[in-house]
Amino acid sequence: MYSYMEYLQKCFYKSTGWNEDNIFSNITATSQALLEFPIPNGLKLDTSNKTTDHTASSFSLSNYHSINGSVAYLYSGVPLINTMGTKEVSLQDAIAGFRIIEPVRNGKNPTTTNGTLGSLLYGRMYFPGSSLEAMVIKNLTRHTQLLIKCINNPHLEKNGTMIVYLQTNTPKFLREVIYSTNEALFGFRCLYNFGNTNNINNLIPKFDNSVVSVGTELWYAARTMSPGLSAAFRYSTRSTSTGKPLTMTLAVNPILGHLSSTYTVKTSVASTFCSRYDFNFFSYASNLSLGFELFNYSKNNHLHPFTSLEDGSSKQTIPIGSHTSHKNHNLIINPIQNRDNYYHINPTLLPEPNSTAPMVNFNGITPDSSNITSRENAFTDPNAPRESVTTAFQHLVNESDFSSVIKISSSLNDGMLKLLWEGRFKDFLVSTGVKLSLNPTKFSPEFSKFGISLSYAC
Repeated sequence: MYSYMEYLQKCFYKSTGWNEDNIFSNITATSQALLEFPIPNGLKLDTSNKTTDHTASSFSLSNYHSINGSVAYLYSGVPLINTMGTKEVSLQDAIAGFRIIEPVRNGKNPTTTNGTLGSLLYGRMYFPGSSLEAMVIKNLTRHTQLLIKCINNPHLEKNGTMIVYLQTNTPKFLREVIYSTNEALFGFRCLYNFGNTNNINNLIPKFDNSVVSVGTELWYAARTMSPGLSAAFRYSTRSTSTGKPLTMTLAVNPILGHLSSTYTVKTSVASTFCSRYDFNFFSYASNLSLGFELFNYSKNNHLHPFTSLEDGSSKQTIPIGSHTSHKNHNLIINPIQNRDNYYHINPTLLPEPNSTAPMVNFNGITPDSSNITSRENAFTDPNAPRESVTTAFQHLVNESDFSSVIKISSSLNDGMLKLLWEGRFKDFLVSTGVKLSLNPTKFSPEFSKFGISLSYAC
């Protein structure tokens, strides 16, 4: 579950029109959200407050091994007026989940908006000890931003490290130039998107809204003279008969000999399945990982309708995203097993303003109905227009009122099983889970991790 500061950073990206799906490190974010979700350790309490539209603060306390915590502050040059507390935010926006990738329409990616230029300042202090972390985001132009992350810790070499990103993010392509003081590491990332729905064929295909993304990254550590290279491929589409989205990825690191392929599909409005196969063509080692998530509908089972902004455009609950974590300070050359930032989620898409695409009548139930279960099982009309099925399915996902979610992940080669429950308790968001592993000597299951995390924000 994301912290409130991560939520505010995602709101900042949404306000400035920054598309996180274009970032190369997020190309496998969907599978990582279902397979590599973190399990809390011990007991953790996080309280946050947005004092003004530009400032916010957060305090966290945990008892894992010892009493420790942190204090964080955030300032945004762009007013964050579209934020919600833990009582109001929808559950699917509060956790990492399926990311729906939209194709470019008329030269513009619909997941971005005509955002304004702004800046964001973030700082966190950990105690006991003297560890500090900070982040600066500065929009240079509409499609270019400067991102600086740094950490100060007496246990690190030279008491800390700093990473600088210069990013150019357009609907069609991404370019990143990266420098890290750790090992004097230089990096370059690029990603290009193929997919345009301007030209629609007369014949209705089995899949629609398809996007193909191809990217690569190059690294060179000047101090150790170590190179790094990897490439990744992502294919996202939706079924024209059901509207259900699916994503397939393929990532390879030829220097380490590592190859990873994933397949993720949203099997229903409330469930998602993911599989990943890893293979090393130097050692012939392989591993199969499986993940599944299941949402539980709220007892009220009502829809939260879209609202309109003053300018007439649509407004949606802003999904929460990711910022630098104190556990992820070093850039890792292997992009498949390690990411500097991989706790990201899916920014869902609303229909374009003044859209005239017809909606499907689900067995006589209009889209305004609160009977979500009946609507979910009614994507069977063969005469329905192409756009209506996929749009209606996404409306169901966006409008569904969920109370909790269960995530399950397993790795055959590691003999590991992770269970995570996330939901609401009063005004709190609660995350609790356990990680089971197989003892290699006794061949019996044992608890590797167990904890509970409570978060409150207003």
